Amino acid sequence: MQIFSEMVRCCHNLYLWHYDAEFRLLSSDCPAESQIDAFINLSNFRDAVLEHQKNHHTPLILTNQINLMCVAVFHTEEGKAQNVYVLGPFFIDDYSTRALEIRLRQLNLSLALRDQAVSFLKTLPVISLSRVMEYAIMLHFAVTRQTIATSDLNYYEDTCDASFNSAGTIVDSHGTYEAEQEMLRIVREGDIEHFKQHMDKMVFVGKPGKLSNGNSSRQMKNLVLVCITLFSRAAIEGGLLPEIAMTLTDYYFQNVEACNSIAELTKISHSMQEDFVQRVYKIRRNQNFSKPIRACCEYIEMHLEEPIALKELADFLGYSEYYLSKKFKSETGSFLKDYIREKRIERAKFLLKNTSLTMQEISARLQFNSQSYFTETFRKAEGITPTEYRK
Repeated sequence: MQIFSEMVRCCHNLYLWHYDAEFRLLSSDCPAESQIDAFINLSNFRDAVLEHQKNHHTPLILTNQINLMCVAVFHTEEGKAQNVYVLGPFFIDDYSTRALEIRLRQLNLSLALRDQAVSFLKTLPVISLSRVMEYAIMLHFAVTRQTIATSDLNYYEDTCDASFNSAGTIVDSHGTYEAEQEMLRIVREGDIEHFKQHMDKMVFVGKPGKLSNGNSSRQMKNLVLVCITLFSRAAIEGGLLPEIAMTLTDYYFQNVEACNSIAELTKISHSMQEDFVQRVYKIRRNQNFSKPIRACCEYIEMHLEEPIALKELADFLGYSEYYLSKKFKSETGSFLKDYIREKRIERAKFLLKNTSLTMQEISARLQFNSQSYFTETFRKAEGITPTEYRK
């Protein structure tokens, strides 16, 4: 742990804190140990850590009311937390001294503690979220010898005033153009293999610059919105119908705006990335289909939440019902009704994973006759019930 701390300090002015299972401080390498430990506990971090370790042992990234952040990693034995290691504190956005004073005043600190805190906070680094995630993964490995991905990280955010604007200076350090182009290539080509290798760093690669004025949540939302826009255009270039790409863009924009935490944003960003890549991959894979059958598949994708009749599909393509059924089975190897059911199960998995819709709502939305029929169909396809899948 000492070596890890010294290696991190070679790049950033970060401190390592060692707590017991009750979050009592045992040691740290911070020069203002007692004052900053009191400040950390004042930020509800202790309660958040104790609550998290009851059911989880993966790293926790914490944010307090002044957007000060740190990473907590847990050492366990026989499933019980024994020690907590905290790396930080740090910021992921730049703030002026005036902005920090206003934030600290909201915490009702004494004037002396406020002055000490401002002096100390001015020495802390501003780190990109992607780097924070990397440090969390490395610290977890140093403590547990276990390798995890960024999707395994958890987040806690103390309540803060989202309308607050700081007068912080603009950060001019940005992610590389090459990294952005690699992201877009993976989407454009439906490159599943490389996507699985890079999915945990696509959205958060580099440091994108200042996309909001002193609000880390808004910064993250804007970053994900930019990525949605870029990915949708890359998917269109890869063969996805513009109508489908624009519908997905609207859908994900609404989901992002409804998010209330970085954890939700991370989940949405991963799902969004995978969705666009998978869709282009399927289009590329289905390029051997004739143009009418590709159009049929795309029509089905666009109308999964509506009744789809064979006659309606046949009229759309200008075929007889008999000829369409025969041609579809010949090219895809599936009967139309089976294909539609398979696609609705795929959409159900997405809704279970990314929304709080009830089973009844999902069942009705995807045109299943009843919740019990939906549950049985899902179980036959996936081997588990929708409830088990959501858990």
